[in-house]
Amino acid sequence: MATHDNLEIRWLELLTGMQAGLRDGLNGLAGKQREGLHDGYLGYTAAHINRAAEGYIYLRQSGRVDASKLLVRTGIEAVIRLQAVRKKPELLFRIAFTEFNEDRKWVRLTSGGEVSEALRAIDTHWNDFKQKYHAKYPEHTLTEEDLSLRRAAECAGIERYYDSHYRLYCRYTHAAFRATTGDLNEFDREDTRTMTLCAFSALDAVSSIGAPTPNLAPLKQRLDNLQKN
Repeated sequence: MATHDNLEIRWLELLTGMQAGLRDGLNGLAGKQREGLHDGYLGYTAAHINRAAEGYIYLRQSGRVDASKLLVRTGIEAVIRLQAVRKKPELLFRIAFTEFNEDRKWVRLTSGGEVSEALRAIDTHWNDFKQKYHAKYPEHTLTEEDLSLRRAAECAGIERYYDSHYRLYCRYTHAAFRATTGDLNEFDREDTRTMTLCAFSALDAVSSIGAPTPNLAPLKQRLDNLQKN
């Protein structure tokens, strides 16, 4: 078997262990009281990454390599926002504002004659959220400004990863010609490595909010060792 194939197997084994640790950590959070919106966001985002990693492993082990690539962008997007909020917790408000704005745009396009009523409901929801957020985090500046994914990556200090890996995997989900014709297959070696890094980021995040993660240190050591190859 080729060296590349052996390395891919080792990365997939590590990702499988990482995802199992993430799954168990998330299960260990069940019934625990969250420390506000911040911890809730980290937990839910980590759960989203866990689902993407689980699907990726299943597809990869089933030989559906092309299909598995469609999940990599999901993992990267979630990790960028996760890392941004961990580094600058006040960005959670801007992420929420961005999503409410997207809801408004969607309603305008789909609600026909009931736009005003639907928008009022969204605005009411937003105002309730803003009051709860301010009550929980009075020290945060409530900046009602969209937060692009590129800006989130900059805030997280991983803009180079956005410009390289995120832009690469967007080509698969956007059905870019080069991706659909297999012209980007030379980057296959990055797939599992990228998903493993996403899973580790999520595992580290849930550990920071009190999830049981007894294998975090040995998994990190395995990751460091593989990164040297």
